[in-house]
Amino acid sequence: MATLEVGKSLKDTDTLWRYLSLDKFIDLVESNTLFFTPLAWYSKTDPFEGYAPQVAINAMASISRSYRDQHLVVVDRLERTIPPNAPAEIREQLRQLRVNTEAHLPTMREIVKNIMTCTMVNCWNKSGYESEGLWGLYSRGGVAIKTSVGALRRALNSGAKTPVIHIGSVKYLDFNDPNLKPSDCLSADGHVMCMTKRIAYEHEKEVRMFITRERPENHLELLEPESARVSVDVHSMLESVVVSPFASETTERSVRAVCRWCGVNESIISRSNLLDNCEYLLDAYK
Repeated sequence: MATLEVGKSLKDTDTLWRYLSLDKFIDLVESNTLFFTPLAWYSKTDPFEGYAPQVAINAMASISRSYRDQHLVVVDRLERTIPPNAPAEIREQLRQLRVNTEAHLPTMREIVKNIMTCTMVNCWNKSGYESEGLWGLYSRGGVAIKTSVGALRRALNSGAKTPVIHIGSVKYLDFNDPNLKPSDCLSADGHVMCMTKRIAYEHEKEVRMFITRERPENHLELLEPESARVSVDVHSMLESVVVSPFASETTERSVRAVCRWCGVNESIISRSNLLDNCEYLLDAYK
């Protein structure tokens, strides 16, 4: 299992939903793992995934630019103090130092992008109610699993130190707002990358768990984005399993069969009543 660090944007009593296709639900209850997706895999549905507004990225880049400029001053000073007859080895070392220093900004650009795209996430919806819109987007013929922040914490925390998983509410921003300040781009939990999204996605009311890929100190090589699985106590995590109102009766029977097979308490399974007949509201006229 893992260590779950819960941000101050959440309370243990907050209700969370995750909308799943039938195959993903089967994978969850059969494997007893949560699947974490690298942000690179979302580039087709939201190319801004992992990115912060321009003003925040400019602020981060200014730190790298300052580092480069300060070191170029040192290189300039060294070049002026090296005598013309200095050994070729020293002159080559100084030349390489200048090359590396001048490459600092483009190098950091690629590293920052790589960190963003390699960050792995598992996404939930924070709401007291199911969402017709999210059924349609993610799980028209599947299920929604319902839990709470506290139940998720208990289902994941095992005393293990790694992986460390952070969870918090996503902050939605107008990336084109000219009045944005860098401080505006911090989520309630102090995160920037992977925890800010464009305002167009605000309907998702997303709560996000994320894992940052570990890198050796001073490791500048780019990593390939990859997924991860984290063990979870499914039985303590699941508070409800709701079958989509758009799903067939065959799908509902399949969900119940899978839950019996995997030992999930069948009493927590129900079918969404979102599309139930509403004419009972007229019973007062009888």
